[in-house]
Amino acid sequence: MPAVKKQKENKPPVPLQAVEALPTLIAALFWGRSGTGKTTLSSTFPKPIVLLDIREKGTDSVSNVRGVRVGQIETWDEFEEMYWYLKKGQHDFKTVVIDQVTQLQDLAMVQAKKNIGETRDPRRLFGEAGALMKQWLLNYRDLIDDGINVVFLAHDRVSRTDEDSGGEDQIDPEVGPRVMPSVASFLNGSVKIIGNTYIKESYTIENKRKVRHVDYGMRLGPHAYYTTKVRSPVGIKAPDYIVDPSYDKLVAIMRGEYSERPTIVRRKK
Repeated sequence: MPAVKKQKENKPPVPLQAVEALPTLIAALFWGRSGTGKTTLSSTFPKPIVLLDIREKGTDSVSNVRGVRVGQIETWDEFEEMYWYLKKGQHDFKTVVIDQVTQLQDLAMVQAKKNIGETRDPRRLFGEAGALMKQWLLNYRDLIDDGINVVFLAHDRVSRTDEDSGGEDQIDPEVGPRVMPSVASFLNGSVKIIGNTYIKESYTIENKRKVRHVDYGMRLGPHAYYTTKVRSPVGIKAPDYIVDPSYDKLVAIMRGEYSERPTIVRRKK
């Protein structure tokens, strides 16, 4: 009968870490109208940040933020090549921002036409473009496994009959990111956080003069109309909204440590 090998020390076969000590990596989708603070919010994520500007030209709001490098993406091939560069890991980037997914869809349509050639069937074209979007958005999302935060930015869908529906027989009663419904559904399920950025105007009387203020906020908690989501510990409810959203606030919410009541930070205009 073979001898039983005696274990010298009672140690686990792999290193164990307290869950609260693990780094918080976020895959997020922020959507909203132009000028509501999406790019500014993304610039609060861990740096260095690589911001992929996909025909958006909307980097003025972060021009004074250190640690942000911008790459102009003009073709679908460049988008794929940038992924492989990040995947190889021979860089120090901690966050990648795709600005915007809405414009990326246009590049996917161009690439789809190259892939399938001329066709009179729009469903085939949109199907090919949708498949490209899903595959590569997932590839980018999975960069969190390599220690990189991933932020997707998108414009809002302005109506149920938006032309981006691509001929799909699907009508989404919610307001969400402006991409094909099938892609939106896929992306919504792939990220940990979905936030809707917005601006609220208010007025005060100062020295007998009417002064306009702009408050920047983001909807997060479950909503019957706006597409929002936060993956947080069981029993922890995400706030309905936060003001002046940032990476640190989002991490606190995901860990169940956010307890501040929203405080309006007024910005004079």
